[in-house]
Amino acid sequence: MVKPGSKTSENVRESIKLLESAIPKKRPSFTDEDLEKGQSQEQTLEQRKGEAELERYNQDTTHRKGLVTWAATVVSLWLLCVLITLSLNTYILKLSDTIMVALLSTTTVNVLGLMIIVLNDLFRGKKEEK
Repeated sequence: MVKPGSKTSENVRESIKLLESAIPKKRPSFTDEDLEKGQSQEQTLEQRKGEAELERYNQDTTHRKGLVTWAATVVSLWLLCVLITLSLNTYILKLSDTIMVALLSTTTVNVLGLMIIVLNDLFRGKKEEK
């Protein structure tokens, strides 16, 4: 460790001053051509960013359409299964009321929860903007 006021400390200070005086303090100068290139690159970057956002939007739209079809199919099939179960219960299945309530309520809650998740993802609105 170098002690303040020692000969080594003075040598270090002199070395720093010598190095500082040797380094030019001139700032780089930019030509009009450099500025034009910079602006062109910035425009290209903005264009690429816009194209990427458009591509993402198109992909999201395609995926959302698929999700809507899938969710509508699942809910329709579920309603059909509920109707079949209720119809068969009268004559064939003969499940007790407790079992029917448990079966229908738990699975209906699962289907509704699935729809809520899908719809929240599809229609985020202003939450999506950052």
